[in-house]
Amino acid sequence: MKRRDLMKWLLTLPAAQLLAETDPTLQFQFCMLALGPDWNTRERALVKLCFEIQKRCNIPIENQARSCTINQVLDVGSPFFIVSGAQPLPEITTHQADLLRTALNAGGLLLFDCFADANDDRFYRSAIKMMQKVFPELGPPQKIPNDHTIFQSYYLLKEARGRTNRTNYLEGWTRGNRTLAFFSHNDLLGALETDSLGNWSNNMEIGGGFRRELCFRLAINLTYYTLTLNYKKDRAFPPVIERRRRQ
Repeated sequence: MKRRDLMKWLLTLPAAQLLAETDPTLQFQFCMLALGPDWNTRERALVKLCFEIQKRCNIPIENQARSCTINQVLDVGSPFFIVSGAQPLPEITTHQADLLRTALNAGGLLLFDCFADANDDRFYRSAIKMMQKVFPELGPPQKIPNDHTIFQSYYLLKEARGRTNRTNYLEGWTRGNRTLAFFSHNDLLGALETDSLGNWSNNMEIGGGFRRELCFRLAINLTYYTLTLNYKKDRAFPPVIERRRRQ
């Protein structure tokens, strides 16, 4: 299949179609939810991520993330919402839960990225409490299996990485064949963040170099998953993916 034909096909998928039909000139953009006392601590990480996506991928993307409150989630064009923090999140109202549920049901994706200390699970527990209000029928988050599309959507990855090494997996809330929200325990954004001069803002807990690269690859995979969902699970792809994993 020619690349032009492939991209036309991808634009038939939910979030990509929304971007194209709303405004042909609309570009993908990350949106940080202004939720919690330290929600914008990792804001510069998304500047670097946008630069890497522009350099590596065909996704038309804004070079700056935007921010909004939960009350504004239906007013932004972004399908990718990020809640970053270490402190516990404030309790959201029923109305706010309904707004976020509508946004995620319409094709959005939510990423919780935790940069709390290893023995501090307050952010994690508050995220679970929040999602119980948004999707009470889904229950607690489940470990994302290694054959999930998130590890195949652009790069082939074996596990989840981050600046820290709390877990080697993501957790998520899945309905049917679509994961609506992911939880990263490993400060993924912290691995991507640079200062205004391009220097890394945070040291990696284990390793550096290629481990940091794996964090960028996971973030890019999350971006592609937002736009293309499970197309890598279509019949043509699994044999190819399996051969590449054996190489």
